[in-house]
Amino acid sequence: MPKVAIVYVSSMGRTKMMAEAVADGVRTVEGVDLVIQNRDEFNIDDVKDADAIALGGGTYGYSLTHAIDTPLRILKETDLKAKVGAAFGSYGWSGEGVPTLIEKLKEMGLNVIEPGIKAKQAPDKEAIEACFMLGRSLAEGVKA
Repeated sequence: MPKVAIVYVSSMGRTKMMAEAVADGVRTVEGVDLVIQNRDEFNIDDVKDADAIALGGGTYGYSLTHAIDTPLRILKETDLKAKVGAAFGSYGWSGEGVPTLIEKLKEMGLNVIEPGIKAKQAPDKEAIEACFMLGRSLAEGVKA
């Protein structure tokens, strides 16, 4: 069965809200497995066979939060070529996290959906809807 994996880091719960909205979108498409894990739950064995991987991480100190470094390192050591990738995250000031995630996904060989979804502070209704539609699109894409 096709699978979408969502891996995220959320220190204040904002990126988690976005991850849950992506997951809700995936759940609207029957016949697609879903794995959603935060950094502490991350298990490469659950993620490596996914057809699409969405990464969520915030911006801290004008760069991608270092809290996602371990999942990124493990993903980089895994063959992910030809899979679909996407990125989302929240930020307080500058918003570099999502573009950095997109760059890292491309370096791993994923076909990345751009530009990614960014939310300043807590995601508003528009950002949540965009995340939901991203999840649905990922699920429809891997099922096709």
